[in-house]
Amino acid sequence: MKEYLDYNATTPVSKKTADFMLQYLTNDYGNAGSRTHQTGSKAKKIVIESRETIASLFDADFSEIIFTSGATESNNLAIFGLKKYALENNKNHIITSQIEHKAILDPLKEMESQGYKVTYIPPSRSGGISTSKIIDAISDKTFLVSIMHANNETGVINNINEIFSQVKDKDHEIITHSDMAQTFAKTNLDFSSKNIDMASISAHKFFGPKGIGALLTRKNNGKSLSLNPIMYGGGQEKGIRPGTLPVHLIAGMAHAAKESNNNCEAWSESCNQIKSSAMKAFEKLDTNIYGDFKSTLPNTLSISFSDIHAEALIICLKELAEISTGSACTSASYTPSHVLTSMGLSENEATRVVRFSWGPNTSKEIWDKIANKIETLL
Repeated sequence: MKEYLDYNATTPVSKKTADFMLQYLTNDYGNAGSRTHQTGSKAKKIVIESRETIASLFDADFSEIIFTSGATESNNLAIFGLKKYALENNKNHIITSQIEHKAILDPLKEMESQGYKVTYIPPSRSGGISTSKIIDAISDKTFLVSIMHANNETGVINNINEIFSQVKDKDHEIITHSDMAQTFAKTNLDFSSKNIDMASISAHKFFGPKGIGALLTRKNNGKSLSLNPIMYGGGQEKGIRPGTLPVHLIAGMAHAAKESNNNCEAWSESCNQIKSSAMKAFEKLDTNIYGDFKSTLPNTLSISFSDIHAEALIICLKELAEISTGSACTSASYTPSHVLTSMGLSENEATRVVRFSWGPNTSKEIWDKIANKIETLL
């Protein structure tokens, strides 16, 4: 059986979460907006409980959570939803990084076409984002700083608590946002400082179902964040995100988040052990690794092998393992990764890089098999 090594694209739904969701697909199938009968009340109850669960993991109030279809929608809402706020406060400048997911970069391109100014902070050669470069880029027109917690391609983790703390020290009115798709409920992060105003998550990244996510919208001194809808047609989610709530998906996301968070330390330890096995197996090969071992996600390895093209490597390993060249959202494109080229790699170097990403149950023995197969190409 092939080993699935593309967990950063999506994770399998945990058995316990799948079983839990079934109840809300079959028995308690009501519409959470139906308030005139018990079936609707049951649905509303699990939505409230789920919202409280997600909020607790953010050290937030349940009213600060907006359910969406996933991190892509959350990112779009976080960016486009601030247009009125920016206009009212005579602001037009946004700061982000060059290594963000396309779900951040593409909305920002649209903002630029509408006259907004965007500063894209380049990463270091190892893929991290410098706090000082962000602070230096702040102007009196800056209203939003959006920096991802961990990169989906390299696994490099940014110290967003430090970054956003210094942003707030420079100008407390600047709104901070982080795409946390790869880290929420899987890595420990202290939210008690309240320096993260908004954060985007997707359930399918932490062993939950696809098609559901959330946006943290933290209040300031009891006042809700000034966020406007980007879609219209209903009063759900305080009018910010209309549409019938997918109760089974919301319940599944909350269940998966709680389960994943409870297993966070074990997940990290297991994934680090698997990474060590991979590194040991690859010692005999000519490799380049992108991202320092200690500053990357425990389950991610961005690597190239000599001058072997990534697509050729994927084909070579297809009977052993399922891997990718990077983001699943752009994997259909053969253009070099914007993340890797922003780190200073040439286009030729970038086309050689593959990403391995795994879960706690991934076989440690697979790495020797992969290394032996690659050795035949060298």
